[in-house]
Amino acid sequence: MEIWVHRNGQYAGRFTESVIREKVAEGSLSPSDLAWDEAKSAWKPISEFLASSAPASAAVPASDSPSSGAMDPASAAEPKAAEAPRAAPPPLPSTSAPEAMAPMRAAGPPPLPVYSASGATAASGAGSSIPATAPEGETIWSPYMAILCSLFLSPAFGGFVIWRNWLKMNRRRRAMVAAPWFWLGFVVVGLVFYSRDRLALVVWVAYLLAWIAFSAYPQIRYVNTTLKREKLLWGLPLLAALGLGVVGVLAFHFFAPTLETIPRLEPAPQQPTITQVSQPHDRVYSADELRDLYKSSVLEVRTTWKERKSTLNKKDNGASGTGVLIYNDAEYGLVATNWHVVDPGENMTGGYKCGVRFSHDKDFADVEVVAKAKNEVDLALLLVRLDGKWTPNQFPVRALDSIKEGECCIAIGNALGEGLSITSGIVSRFDKVKEQTLIRTSTPVSPGNSGGPLILCRGGSLGGIVTLQSRITNVQNVNFATPAQYIFDKDLWEWESGQDKAQQLLNAAISQASKK
Repeated sequence: MEIWVHRNGQYAGRFTESVIREKVAEGSLSPSDLAWDEAKSAWKPISEFLASSAPASAAVPASDSPSSGAMDPASAAEPKAAEAPRAAPPPLPSTSAPEAMAPMRAAGPPPLPVYSASGATAASGAGSSIPATAPEGETIWSPYMAILCSLFLSPAFGGFVIWRNWLKMNRRRRAMVAAPWFWLGFVVVGLVFYSRDRLALVVWVAYLLAWIAFSAYPQIRYVNTTLKREKLLWGLPLLAALGLGVVGVLAFHFFAPTLETIPRLEPAPQQPTITQVSQPHDRVYSADELRDLYKSSVLEVRTTWKERKSTLNKKDNGASGTGVLIYNDAEYGLVATNWHVVDPGENMTGGYKCGVRFSHDKDFADVEVVAKAKNEVDLALLLVRLDGKWTPNQFPVRALDSIKEGECCIAIGNALGEGLSITSGIVSRFDKVKEQTLIRTSTPVSPGNSGGPLILCRGGSLGGIVTLQSRITNVQNVNFATPAQYIFDKDLWEWESGQDKAQQLLNAAISQASKK
């Protein structure tokens, strides 16, 4: 016997009981879809219909089978009209009240269940037990929350939610289509995790747009249009997304590769035209003369801060470097150094201090970082209080275009954080790095020399600020200094608020240098 099946507001067709069981198992029919019970002339959920029909068929004795020639009394009592061949389903009945419905034709399909405005069942057939509201569906995670969390966290999370929802709703074919988006999300996360460039972000955005269009939106449309109304959960996916975000941040903090980018240096085809800020004389000084002349104008720089090692572990960290006194009056001095000497990085949690010590002092004095150079130039300015106790010598500054390859030079710096020391070498050549030019020198430098002066023996002038040491294996005496004349470019600096005194000192230094 074939059974009428009703699904999503329309007839799904006529099937035998075995075919219905197969369709329920494969997911094309749901246990909550409706089947017509001929015996009771009423619609029933397929799950109830199959449960009630299984024991009845098993209880029929062998002597009552059609082959024995006996007639089933129940079947003999049915009207002959029920045995007539069934025609195609008629148009769907209207949703008016039960009294206004036309009677069902004997040769046609059973009437569809009609839900009245008052909530009473209006389906024809005695004993109908169909609820007046649409049957409830499964409890699933909100696909809207999946989209929201994917925008701010991981695209793999949204792919998992959509995949899980299809499985919960017993839509296995749709789940098979959604599963590749989940696994592809991990590929996108790995790409962004290990490749921190713009291309990775473009791939992330493209994946999200494609996933929303072809995976998330079809599920939203299905949930909004199906007869069964799925229950959407918002709290659980939100908590899961937050937990995933915390795990991702910790994983990125501990396992992301540390990319130490060393700038690729290329020879400058020609030196830029820059106004000369000083006119040094031609006397050639010896290394010991330069030491005695300027050692009091070179400072040891030390910075300390507290840093997060892990979520529950914090430690003290710091750096050592060198500074150069550019200009001073009776009360304050302006000191130049490298930005990387005073920059604590992104892991600092507090307790930042920056101090300097002159060669004649025993202790470090606190100073204030007042400016940072723009355009990735590795320079910073410090404001130190002198209290009028002494007047150090100020460096004359040599313009970059007047420095020649092969000139002898010395470096004074706080090498290894063990105090000031002196090394000597020559100017090797000039290298173009992005928008700036660096002075390459054979003068040996070590960690701690950063921010110290590169002094030219001819004229005893300040040529540059020691900035970079080559880290390439088996390479010796390939070191770099930022031209000192960059310090006197007022447009280069980003000032901290309220640094009028520091700007006055810089203006005075520029004015003094232009007169020499």
